[in-house]
Amino acid sequence: MDFVARYVFLLYSIILTIGRTAWRWLINGPKFGTWSIWMELEIAVIIESIKVFDSRPDFTWEEIRFMQDMSARWCLPWEAVVEKVNCNGIRGEFITSKSIKGEPKSTVFYLHGGGYCVGSCASYRKPIANLSKITESRFLVLEYSRAPENQYPFALEQVFEAYKWLLGQGVDPSKLVIAGDSAGGGLAAALLVALRDRGLPLPKCSVLMSPWTDLSPNSCMQNEKLWTCDHTAYNSNNLCIRFAKSYLGNSTPKHPLISPYYANLQGLPPMLLTAGGDETLLYDIERFHERCKEHDLNVTFDVVANMPHVYQILHQGLHKDIDASLDRIQQFIWENVVQ
Repeated sequence: MDFVARYVFLLYSIILTIGRTAWRWLINGPKFGTWSIWMELEIAVIIESIKVFDSRPDFTWEEIRFMQDMSARWCLPWEAVVEKVNCNGIRGEFITSKSIKGEPKSTVFYLHGGGYCVGSCASYRKPIANLSKITESRFLVLEYSRAPENQYPFALEQVFEAYKWLLGQGVDPSKLVIAGDSAGGGLAAALLVALRDRGLPLPKCSVLMSPWTDLSPNSCMQNEKLWTCDHTAYNSNNLCIRFAKSYLGNSTPKHPLISPYYANLQGLPPMLLTAGGDETLLYDIERFHERCKEHDLNVTFDVVANMPHVYQILHQGLHKDIDASLDRIQQFIWENVVQ
């Protein structure tokens, strides 16, 4: 079946899901008391898309990337300035909200999620623009190379070089934050370890949203008995298992720069670690939090009940729990960076 037929099948599945979800919401009310109908519809579409990709491994990574970027085109960040940059040979974008008056309070080096295989600057412009507005900060989003075309350690070396480029542009480390979500959160944690071990100046703090910090068979991603939700069917085509295999190649999954859970975390800057109470990765994020405490890391752990994976980038501005979490991210950055 060619791409057009696969795409039509995906759209058909999504349309059915939207109809069923809206009808169920109208009859039974929200799944959780705090969820709006828009929140429930957005999450239902994401879950259905993952289920289709799980059941149809004939979708290529290129096709998934194309569809993800295309779906993001309708929500361009008109309220932000987007500046394309070349960071030591790696493409990136500075995204700065037009609402910021004067100098931004900080520079945030942001690594997007997507299982190391998908995700891009284009697909993250809207949520990053909102984060820039809320934190009054300038964000650098990097177009790091994705797997399986480029496996570990390619992406890590790229973000390391981009960080050096950022310092070379005169960015003060005391005004610098490293942030990321999901796989990007795991990559951000690995970058912090690499920066410390290679003797580069560390940022003032870090914000990791639902980070993927363990790609080993010990992780909850490969053990459905440890899941706190039933959003994704567990099977041999499971999208996240495909993510891990694509990124790892022949590397050991317990390498500390692949799975930061196994790294020495001592000496890293203060960290805000967030998770949703209804996400598959919750068990692993809790384990990573304990690991941080064992290594005397100044870590703030923020879990919001009934929220899904990386909920902060969903439907911002229309849900009180999301807005409250974004406010806490703002407060954390300001407390650490703004003097």
